[in-house]
Amino acid sequence: MFKLDPAKIVVGSFVVVIVLGTLLLTLPLATVDGRGLSVVNALFTATSATCVTGLIVVDTGKTFTFFGQLVILTLIQVGGLGVMTLSTFFLTMVGRRLSLRGKMVVQDALNYYEMSSLLELVRCILIFTLVLEVIGTLLLAVPFCHREGLMRGLYSAFFHSISAFCNAGFSLYSTSLVSYRGSLVVNFTVMGLIVLGGLGFPVLLDIYYRCFRFKDRSQRLKFQTKLVLLVSLFLVAAGTVFIFSFEATNLLATLSWKEKFVASLFQAITPRTAGFNTLNIGALREVTLFFLMILMFIGASPGGTGGGIKTTTAAIVFFTIRSIIREEKEVNLLGKAVPSQVVSKAFAIFFLSMGLLILSILLLLIFEKNMPL
Repeated sequence: MFKLDPAKIVVGSFVVVIVLGTLLLTLPLATVDGRGLSVVNALFTATSATCVTGLIVVDTGKTFTFFGQLVILTLIQVGGLGVMTLSTFFLTMVGRRLSLRGKMVVQDALNYYEMSSLLELVRCILIFTLVLEVIGTLLLAVPFCHREGLMRGLYSAFFHSISAFCNAGFSLYSTSLVSYRGSLVVNFTVMGLIVLGGLGFPVLLDIYYRCFRFKDRSQRLKFQTKLVLLVSLFLVAAGTVFIFSFEATNLLATLSWKEKFVASLFQAITPRTAGFNTLNIGALREVTLFFLMILMFIGASPGGTGGGIKTTTAAIVFFTIRSIIREEKEVNLLGKAVPSQVVSKAFAIFFLSMGLLILSILLLLIFEKNMPL
């Protein structure tokens, strides 16, 4: 009897999605020149979109046709929601059942365990995503339609809303959102979508249930929710102050004080895997770029649409090191002792990520000899 292997489903689904995306992007109708992308460029673009990385080797707005852009947008949405989430939803819709182990793996992947119905959890995620992306589209449509016309503006708003919520960073504009640096609507809508997507569905669901579904409003937020909110707030605040301080006399010098603050805030939020920019990244000071790399490495939160080692992992590693320095017997976070298994897992993620990062840098230095530093 055939048994679903959750691990194979996750890996296999990502591979299948990337391969399909690659094939579609090589089709002549995917590009404006009618030739399609080369296999290498198509594979890179499909992987970047599915893994919501946002790195590009060709101009998304100028290179791809509507079909090609729709393929990229679909890959972003699938990657942002998670292949496992969509696989579970569609398997359930066609009457297939996951084993108990499969359900546990899905809930572990989503980092949420409180709902008895897995389908209910997946439905909540899909509804949250749809509602937030529609709201984002409507808000972005106002400035986009004003500049680009009704249909083109609506499409651009739709594309950027999904790209922002999924923390993908793909843009239809060659300079990303630099031309909208002075638009408060665009800046705060995109920042809001990035933050909401990056906080993670477990946090969003916990806030929703505590604020709107539970009759007893006195019930407190979960430990993970409070930790994610505090760490995220700290990273945004620290990032804003850091960028403002080091770029006020450099890249921000010609901007008004309001624009300086908004640009600093935007650039503090977007590096944590979103990838949009309203400033010329190449013109930033080296110290600012280094700080942005730290934010990129930390990334978003568990169960969110972003990447990185996650905010909770970074917090546990930091407070564990602090506890070691203070010679404390246990690691305490927000008044709670962190289990040793959780600490071990956090350090494993941290060092594996660092190892992969170092290996990737070495490979780039070996094979890209003329790459500027």
